[in-house]
Amino acid sequence: MLVFPINRVPDETNHARMTWETVHKPTLQSFKWMNEISSDAHVNPTDYEKVLNKKLDMEKEPYQVTLNLKSLSFLPQLVGMTLGSLIKPTVGMIIYMGRIFNALAYIIGVFCLIKYFKYGKLALFFISLQPIMVQQASSLSYDVMNYLEIMLAIGFITNLAYKKTFSNKDGFLLVTISLLLLATKPNNFLLLCLIPFIPLNFEGVFSFLNTPLRVIKQTISKFKYVFYLVLLLAIFAVLYYLMRDNGGVIHYIQVLSNTLLKQHMNGDLNTILTIGMFGYFGNFTIQLPLWLIFVNICILFLIFLSSEEYFFTKDFATVSSLLFPIQVLATVTVMYLQWTPIVLGKGANISVGSQGRYFTPFLILFLPIIANLGNLKMKQHKLLTITVVTLLFNYLISLYLLIPFYWVF
Repeated sequence: MLVFPINRVPDETNHARMTWETVHKPTLQSFKWMNEISSDAHVNPTDYEKVLNKKLDMEKEPYQVTLNLKSLSFLPQLVGMTLGSLIKPTVGMIIYMGRIFNALAYIIGVFCLIKYFKYGKLALFFISLQPIMVQQASSLSYDVMNYLEIMLAIGFITNLAYKKTFSNKDGFLLVTISLLLLATKPNNFLLLCLIPFIPLNFEGVFSFLNTPLRVIKQTISKFKYVFYLVLLLAIFAVLYYLMRDNGGVIHYIQVLSNTLLKQHMNGDLNTILTIGMFGYFGNFTIQLPLWLIFVNICILFLIFLSSEEYFFTKDFATVSSLLFPIQVLATVTVMYLQWTPIVLGKGANISVGSQGRYFTPFLILFLPIIANLGNLKMKQHKLLTITVVTLLFNYLISLYLLIPFYWVF
């Protein structure tokens, strides 16, 4: 929170504006969050002092509550920013209080998730403290609530896979989690596609589902190739509908190829999109060394491989791993339809706007299929020591890169 200057984290002033406007009515005299705070690479002490000390005229910031489901993503920041405006209504106080409460929400949330997970605790711990996640948690980013809601959904699903029963309580949790996923990003809802691949025994009010679902599964298994064909046709129909005014399906396939395979066409491919999953700091100005990212990938693979594998079905593990590229494709597609026309114009040959940090939470989806490769016999205290040392090394390297870049002239 202290190392990163204000507005040197992606979209921080935009998130500040959205948070502020959930309880304040924007006017012509309102503070213009996105225009009045510098995002220059190096800190100007004079400008920064103004941000910290210049008070807002709260009479020009009239209250108007506009809370909705989407506002849940900004709730921790909102509490902190509101308290900051009451303590001392300067932009610096408001943003730093928002950061503090966002970070507290992340720390408490991840702690509770580790307690909640019956499986994959160490993987959750390691991914949660990747450098890019530490950066986002120390800012005003709604990535905090997005990450917590994704991991809550994954924890719920893996807990179901572990116990293989679905009770009345699970039904209530499923409805709650579905609403939370929709409150952040619609593509997060795809995680729930894993549930049908768990051999569940329904209890309580859901017990009537046991017989019809068993019949459906048997039918699909008997005619699985017909089912796959229908599924492919349905996907093609959706793509045809989405791309009917954007060059068609063939153009869409070319866009995906250019975006995900051709660095000379998509300059963000080997930087923001890939390195960004682990550590592309600030406003895309500082890269974590690639060799350190390789180290993190190796340690993550080691954690996955040393996990229990016996309760995951083959279908569950396969679909779980497929959900990661599906999430990437969904994000790239949405960015092509919504953001790319603004930046490059309609009919562009690449999709822009996707960032690696969007996919970091979904790395845990590879756990089941890697765990099913075989159980690596390794003492847990040794694995935990390796994990903690790697995370501390990441943190120290991050500080070494950040402090001189922003604060030393």
